[in-house]
This record gives sequence, C-alpha cells and structure tokens, in this order.
Amino acid sequence: MILSIIGFVGATAWWISFFYDILGQDFQIARDCFYWTTDACALKGMAALFADVPEYDPMLLWVSVGLFGCGLLARIISPSRH
Repeated sequence: MILSIIGFVGATAWWISFFYDILGQDFQIARDCFYWTTDACALKGMAALFADVPEYDPMLLWVSVGLFGCGLLARIISPSRH
C-alpha cells in the first residue's frame, strides 16, 4: 500500500510539473487530464516535444489506485494477527 501512495504522489507531481511547464499558472484547466486523456489533453501532449518534462500519462495514477485496492483487499481478507 505504501508503494501505491508513492505512485499517487509521483503521478500528482508529474501532472503538475508537466502541465505547469506547458500552461504556466493556468495548469489547473488541465485537471481532466489527471484522470484520463481527452482530446484536449492529447493536443497538449503534442506540446511535450517542447517541454522539459516527459508527457504526463494517467496510467501511473490508475496503476497506483489498483495497487492500493489490492493491498486493501489483502488486508481485509487476511486473517488478523493478534
């Protein structure tokens, strides 16, 4: 579960740094791009050729969410250790 939290924080930092580099102070208009790649996000992705940060991909976010869910499920299912 710790790894999934690190992945989520990493995805958030990646999203902020990429879109801040592209859009400046208006980077929050790309908040839909945090969860999925829309057509507008794909257009901004083309600007990645001119950015210092690699193009953001929401796959890291979804892998982190999946890992967190698996870890949570494993903790619920496993027998308690008292």
